[in-house]
Amino acid sequence: MTEKTPVSAGRTGRRLLMRVLMSMVVGAGLVLGWTWAYDSGWLKSWLDSTSLSQFLILVLVGLPMALVLSLLLAGPLLRLFGVRPVWPIILLGPVLLGLGLYLKVHEPLLQWFANRHHAEAALAAVAYGVVGLITFRPSAGR
Repeated sequence: MTEKTPVSAGRTGRRLLMRVLMSMVVGAGLVLGWTWAYDSGWLKSWLDSTSLSQFLILVLVGLPMALVLSLLLAGPLLRLFGVRPVWPIILLGPVLLGLGLYLKVHEPLLQWFANRHHAEAALAAVAYGVVGLITFRPSAGR
């Protein structure tokens, strides 16, 4: 077993910090991007004009496609920021976010935000950041 020098320990700490921060930025960005697309009008008007059968197709097909698109966006963005490995973050981040939304852990904080979407983006940042933290491997990466 080798001892860590202060330089390698510092490098590991910076890698962990960057992994967590970049995971938080990407998680919040995904939520803000999707909510912007909804609030901009074109997605909202399209959803409001759908029938029940179209809505069911949207939930069964469109929602999984949106999740896959989010995964395809998050992975390259995290890799661009030097986060390695990205697969735990892009797979577990949405799961932890969904669990948080289901349990409504962001509800008590709504008063601190301008709107609900900002609170959900903050929850996404925390969820993705926590996953980035707990899946960090000091020996991985450069």
